[in-house]
Amino acid sequence: MDYHYIDQPDALREAVIGCETAKVLAVDTEFARFNTYYPIVGLIQIYNGDQCFLIDPLSIEDLSPLAGLMTAPKIIKVFHACSEDLEVFQQCLGVMPSPLFDTQIAAALLGVRFSMSYQNLVSHYLGIDVPKEETRSDWLQRPLTESQLDYAALDVIYLYQVYGLQREALEKAQRQPWVDEECERMSVDVPTMIDPDLAYKKIKGTNRLNPQQLNVLRAVAAWREQQARKRDMPRNRILDNKALLAIARRKLTSRQELEAQAGLSFRQARRIGDELIEIASTARATPEDQYPDSEEVRGPIDSQQLKALRRHADELAEALQVAPELLVKRRHLEELLAPDGELSEELLGWRRGAVVRALQQLVSTLRVSS
Repeated sequence: MDYHYIDQPDALREAVIGCETAKVLAVDTEFARFNTYYPIVGLIQIYNGDQCFLIDPLSIEDLSPLAGLMTAPKIIKVFHACSEDLEVFQQCLGVMPSPLFDTQIAAALLGVRFSMSYQNLVSHYLGIDVPKEETRSDWLQRPLTESQLDYAALDVIYLYQVYGLQREALEKAQRQPWVDEECERMSVDVPTMIDPDLAYKKIKGTNRLNPQQLNVLRAVAAWREQQARKRDMPRNRILDNKALLAIARRKLTSRQELEAQAGLSFRQARRIGDELIEIASTARATPEDQYPDSEEVRGPIDSQQLKALRRHADELAEALQVAPELLVKRRHLEELLAPDGELSEELLGWRRGAVVRALQQLVSTLRVSS
């Protein structure tokens, strides 16, 4: 396997120079999350179509030469399922790679499969079976084994080849702008960069809460997010979603009630119980005009209309040969069914011409018939 192992600052600068004239870079990271909020990066792989660089972030203290490369506007950075990779670069470099191309998104928009694994992606496009033995290996150990390094190099070499095939297919189908739009959105939706006040939106079950309860959830979810970042701990180690929802729904006023009705342990209730009670109480006392926007709290959705809309969306996805899970999500359908609800940015992009107008026509028909 031909690659350059980079563990010295001078070698890193030379590697960056070797990539600055490329139009496309395949990029991957290997990292660990041992009970931490932020990922701990163990290796950064870059392939420019000619040379493969395996960069050791544990040996090189200053990775800043990579920052300019990752943000160079004329170089496309190709990833697969890049959400966590973006977290890595934000944490170790303080930048967000762009412009992006995510091969998992491209596969879904080409109708191959939704949420496709890297192994299945390479098998589909290249007919190669990627060994899985190193997927869960320890990337923080030193020295890395020859098997680990070979695996890491092939990750980006194969990724580069897949990109070329996908790019051809997208241009033929005139869907490259669709991928560009989806990938651009990914860079502003990185979990470890989300505004803490918006963290509640990632919690399922909010549609069952009234406006005041949703405001309480927003407050306690923001507190948890801030604590997780401050203490570098996983969110659920601070407090799980089930507990947050219970606190939002019920007016719990004691540590004992937090244990009995929200599932907190005795230790949790003793350590953070009083603070949670105060946060929830303050949120309940907040004036109504400061609650989350009304469109975020939708009334009951007609289940039959939702099913009809889902069926039609699936038919459109099949006709377009796009993975239905990416074409229109449940929350999109609920937006379309909500009376006087404004459409999200996602529905005002490429989806508008591909699917939204047809679904809006069906919604009008359903309302007339009901």
